[in-house]
Amino acid sequence: MIDRGCRAVSAVLTVALIAVSGCAARGSGPERTAAPETRPADKVAAAPPDTLQEHIRKVRHLSAGTSPRQATFGATVEGLDRRLAEALLVETVLPSAESHLLVAEEYRRLGILDSAHTRLNRALQRDPRFAAAHEAMARVWRDWGLPGLGLSSAYRATFYAPDSASARNTLGTILNALGELDGARKAYMEAAALDPTAGWALSNLCYLEFTRSRHEVARGYCEEALRLSPALVAAHNNLALTYAASGDMIQAKEAFRAAGDAAAAEYNMGIMHLATGQHASAGRAFEKAIDLRPTFTAAKERAHVAKMTVVTGHQ
Repeated sequence: MIDRGCRAVSAVLTVALIAVSGCAARGSGPERTAAPETRPADKVAAAPPDTLQEHIRKVRHLSAGTSPRQATFGATVEGLDRRLAEALLVETVLPSAESHLLVAEEYRRLGILDSAHTRLNRALQRDPRFAAAHEAMARVWRDWGLPGLGLSSAYRATFYAPDSASARNTLGTILNALGELDGARKAYMEAAALDPTAGWALSNLCYLEFTRSRHEVARGYCEEALRLSPALVAAHNNLALTYAASGDMIQAKEAFRAAGDAAAAEYNMGIMHLATGQHASAGRAFEKAIDLRPTFTAAKERAHVAKMTVVTGHQ
């Protein structure tokens, strides 16, 4: 039986770990990884309910918004990002629904969601039955934190491309974000059936079962996802969540480490320590992340919060 502490950890980790979301669309995924330690695994303790709610609110606030379009010294991302520049050139030479979608996907990759939305509208004006553009629109609304506005686009994508595992998976991520877990599970299962190699759909099933505190079931899906796609970062991170929620922090760090980014592994471990009220351990993890990646702004922000919490004694 799952104890209350593990349920509390599951609730907070559902939103706290930046880039560990198992609800990512096909091919997208989390901040990465971790280093093992020799001491016994930390036991995951429940934080007070009020603290969890406040933590969730703050993390959502910090994660809101889109990336700035302006780069350094007046240069724009359109001029600095090679992939976006190439997509814009294709769109200029051959404007079409497909080229508008290509540009939209590059803007979405960069987090410039308003421009992605504009390009997708252009694509759908040219071809209202363009399933891939409907799917991309659903993802934009989801990434914007407004999954309800993407639901109709997700259903249109599955209607116009009924055999698309990717479209079915994206529908699952929208339903998941809306709390419709049974519907999300059905969509992920359908995606996996449509594409037996779809490790990303199984990773999403892993994350969904994790949020339901069914950690053994979740772990099985993650392990199968990694058997199909050993390099799938989201699956490694979701596997780490199942270990952490079960109290095995050593295995959690090993799973984060396997994702391939040591700085992100330490960052994610720091988030888990924060979620369980272990602020001194969180601060040490964030400092390790900064040592490994000196430009890691999010780690610097969280390290300061953890340090001030320890200094003031506030939990």
